[in-house]
Amino acid sequence: MNFGKFFTRHTGTTPGAFRGSLGGVPATWAAAEADQVTELVYIAAFALDPGTSMRGWMGGDLPPTWIHSPDGLAVKAGDAEESSFSGVDPVLAAEAVKRLNWHGLRAFTEKLGARPGNVPLTYVVVTEDPARHPAVQEQWAVRGAHSLRVPSGHSPLSHPDEIATVLADAVARATTDA
Repeated sequence: MNFGKFFTRHTGTTPGAFRGSLGGVPATWAAAEADQVTELVYIAAFALDPGTSMRGWMGGDLPPTWIHSPDGLAVKAGDAEESSFSGVDPVLAAEAVKRLNWHGLRAFTEKLGARPGNVPLTYVVVTEDPARHPAVQEQWAVRGAHSLRVPSGHSPLSHPDEIATVLADAVARATTDA
């Protein structure tokens, strides 16, 4: 499902982002520069401060389990079935791993340029996440207008019904506030 199209069709506004993990950084920056974003929904996503890069937040190093591309310009998780897709049905996780693409290193080194000041954030802390410790997520969740905990691994594929409820609630708030 394309959440952005669904949200826009039902509310007449732009949702901004439903993002998890690494997608939190570009979603945050894009929302800061957009006029019609009504809410950001993060699932175990990086919610960095402006001027911080993901690599800088990680202490300058990328996780040791990540694989570097042959040209050294990109990376991807080498342990994705255990880290990114923990708790997901093994057949679905294996299929998801096959579809993983490389992430350019610039995505990790570029500093966040801006964060929106007036866009509410919903932060979903996934409490069984081996990739991003729940205590770190809790620190980011306090910034949110809404936060909740889901007993899930890193990927929303492990608890789709709970995540669908979070998204439906965001749509309802935008519809009510519009």
